[in-house]
Amino acid sequence: MAYAHAATAVLSNLAKAAEKQHRDDEAADFGILADRFRPTSPPEGGLAELRDGLEEDLDSEYPAIRSAADTQGDRGALRAVTWGEKVTKIQKSLVDRYLAKGEALMEGKDLFLCEACGFIYLGDAAPDICPVCKAPASRFSRVK
Repeated sequence: MAYAHAATAVLSNLAKAAEKQHRDDEAADFGILADRFRPTSPPEGGLAELRDGLEEDLDSEYPAIRSAADTQGDRGALRAVTWGEKVTKIQKSLVDRYLAKGEALMEGKDLFLCEACGFIYLGDAAPDICPVCKAPASRFSRVK
């Protein structure tokens, strides 16, 4: 299951990158592949299992994907892997913090999602600029 998380993140980012370059056929293909890897149900072990999956992605899956992208010299894939790793580290940190603090972590705060790269921000308002991909605050959606 861990590989599915990393693959989905990388393929989704590649789809977004292709879309920005007006390469609609490639964007659609990457989107289809991302959907095939997307987990269809939450982990049975809850947040602890999710955290373990994120850790496995960071320890083994992203390095394997990065190695393949390096071998191919694919700058777009390397950028997608870099963004995916950063976002996954942040997701793991949020899950760790939630496991430690519970609902107290969320008190008076909202979750905001960068639509460009998947960065998740916990705070009062979306950041002015995404620290991962440099998208403006307008690219953030409040998660309800």
